[in-house]
Amino acid sequence: MGLRVGIVGANFLVMLGLAAWLGLETFGQLAVLWGAGLVAGTLVSLGGPVILLRVLTDGQGLRAADIFRVAVLYPAALALAAWGCGTLIWPAMPWLAITGVGFCVNLLGCLGSIMRALGSVHLSMALRDAGPQVALGVAALLLPDTGAAGILLLCALVMAGFAAVGVLWAIPRMQGTQVLARLHRPYLSLSLWATSVTGMVVAQMDLIVGGAVISGEALGIYALLRRVANLVALPVSVATWVSGPAVSAAKGAGDITALARASARGSQIAILPGLVLFGMALLALLVLPYMLAQTAGAVPQFIFGVLLLGALGQVVLASSFTVATLCGLQRCALAARLLMTGLYLAWFAWWGAELTALTNALGYVGALSLGGFALWWAVWRKLGIDTSAMVLWRGKEGQWRTS
Repeated sequence: MGLRVGIVGANFLVMLGLAAWLGLETFGQLAVLWGAGLVAGTLVSLGGPVILLRVLTDGQGLRAADIFRVAVLYPAALALAAWGCGTLIWPAMPWLAITGVGFCVNLLGCLGSIMRALGSVHLSMALRDAGPQVALGVAALLLPDTGAAGILLLCALVMAGFAAVGVLWAIPRMQGTQVLARLHRPYLSLSLWATSVTGMVVAQMDLIVGGAVISGEALGIYALLRRVANLVALPVSVATWVSGPAVSAAKGAGDITALARASARGSQIAILPGLVLFGMALLALLVLPYMLAQTAGAVPQFIFGVLLLGALGQVVLASSFTVATLCGLQRCALAARLLMTGLYLAWFAWWGAELTALTNALGYVGALSLGGFALWWAVWRKLGIDTSAMVLWRGKEGQWRTS
């Protein structure tokens, strides 16, 4: 958790530095293109990071050639195809920068899954979660006057350098482990890919879609507040990263008791730090009006309060997507994210050009909350496992512990 706090702290400082260095309007534009790059990364990934985490930790492993195909070959081919199609359909967009960032972010995610399977909790998390944001900060520092496209291109090159270091770390450690298999096994999963794509779409849709009608300065304020609010949900990624291998192993062994215990462990990791961060963030509401004035329909304290409630909801349901994606309920996770997307798009269509940063936050948080509750209910019905934090206060498997 300390490492995760440090990573998020570094990412937070990079984000604040970008806003101050580039200005809110340019920062808002960069946030939109960065979000597009992240979505492109999941589109070309074929679900690689999740697939590798699942198949490399279930005791059966994967052939080296198949690992290379999942992490590098297939994403590279799809990125090239996406670049060509995008250039023909919408030539005004910087598709080379967007697809380049997407490919490199996915590559870091795949390397992070491989390193996690090899036993690295800390270095893998740093590479996957801090690498892209640090690379973006370095690129903006070196090329602030080239615009968002130039910054993204350099960012992709920096991430490629990080990936090279990760490969040099991983290759010697893979020999003689259960990560490598000799026989071919099925590994591609359309449902996992679709779940990953919709997950990234959900994570970026309020910036990409809302950014189409919200003014640049208001969007910059919204993006800034959103990143701060997301600090409350940082324990969720720690819970996922730590409990994921245990969830996958329990599913592979068919041990429902161990699966319930691993799910509860994920909730335990997330809930207390999440509540502490939520309480600290509430204090920031008192000073926020003096730090950020109301601009173009952006009321900072109201926007921040709504986004904080959304982040707290993610903490309460921290284990839902982990259990669903690693335990054969990918379709349920996909349906939940499609529900989130559909609800938000319906909200956007309702408001249209009158959408403000505040109503954007309301629609986004409402869509995520309803979709998250729907997935919790589906997992409960199909597996009999409560993936919410409430399990910590009842039941043998989820008894609350402070250790």
